[in-house]
Amino acid sequence: MKNLNMSYKTDAFSFIGVKKKVNQDALIIKQAKTADGGNVCMACLCDGMGGLSQGEVASATFVKRMDEWFKNELPRVLMPSDITEDLTQEMDAYSHYWGQIKAQWQGIIQKTNERLMRYGEDRGIELGTTVVAIIIINDEYMVMNVGDSRAYELDERRIKLLTHDHSYVQREMDLGNMTLEEAQNSNKKSLLLQCVGASEVVIPDFYQGYANTPHKFLLCSDGFWRKLEDDEMIEVCKQQNGLEKLTDAVVARGETDNISSLLISV
Repeated sequence: MKNLNMSYKTDAFSFIGVKKKVNQDALIIKQAKTADGGNVCMACLCDGMGGLSQGEVASATFVKRMDEWFKNELPRVLMPSDITEDLTQEMDAYSHYWGQIKAQWQGIIQKTNERLMRYGEDRGIELGTTVVAIIIINDEYMVMNVGDSRAYELDERRIKLLTHDHSYVQREMDLGNMTLEEAQNSNKKSLLLQCVGASEVVIPDFYQGYANTPHKFLLCSDGFWRKLEDDEMIEVCKQQNGLEKLTDAVVARGETDNISSLLISV
């Protein structure tokens, strides 16, 4: 039986950085009720590519599309085909929504990628964005990512990275050609293997699991996670204004990129 009593507390913080003129990050958090009285929370964070033109256009475009999807398409996915059906049964009317959501998110990735590529070609520019998104429905979640923006899950004692970076240094580490320390110091650490808007083919990764209480989900751009240790994120995310405190710590350590993060507490 699904837990319909889940509730979500959210927080978000975005900082333009000490040297940037434009914040190319964009994020959104949305919540709603499901037809059977449960709760749904969706969040998306995008990091427009700093080395490309108008990265802020790419990130804002994707976030806006996810907002439209949440308002207009998700309700149709969650609406039972027969509202007279007994939703207390173990096999309820929502048994297939995860497959539908995954397919729709894949479609959003592909269509937004094509749209941004056309926009860039028409103007003689390149633009692109990373994407990390999560949707929590009752006590289950799904995460999607493209690029090196990350999703973590945390509890009181541990933190787990849910996503896998689509970056040059991550690939080299996977192949055994580079250590973590070498990756952190590489001049190619920001080189992505794919992003939305600047790649001919974009293949997002998906991850699913259960949102046990008490539980937190952290989504963040690379400007946030690169200079933080796991234990810092665990401890400070428990505190009031934790995201702002972690951002201050990152800036104090010399980070100059846009820095964005959001937190969902279950």
